[in-house]
Amino acid sequence: MKQEYRACKKCKILTTEKTCPVHANEKTTTEWYGFIIIIDPARSEIAKRANIVEPGAYAIRVRQ
Repeated sequence: MKQEYRACKKCKILTTEKTCPVHANEKTTTEWYGFIIIIDPARSEIAKRANIVEPGAYAIRVRQ
C-alpha cells in the first residue's frame, strides 16, 4: 500500500502520521507542494533561509 506523506502546518516537516512528530498537538495536512531534503542544516544556505535546524524532508509550501 502506498504511503501518503503529510506536512505539519507549523514546521512543514513531512511525515506519514496524522500529527507532527515535532509538535505533538499540531495536525498534518495532505495539501502541500514541493519538498526539500536537508541533510546538514548547519552548512545549508537553504536551511538557514527557511529556519530549519533539524535534518529531514520539508514541504516548500503548505496550505493552511
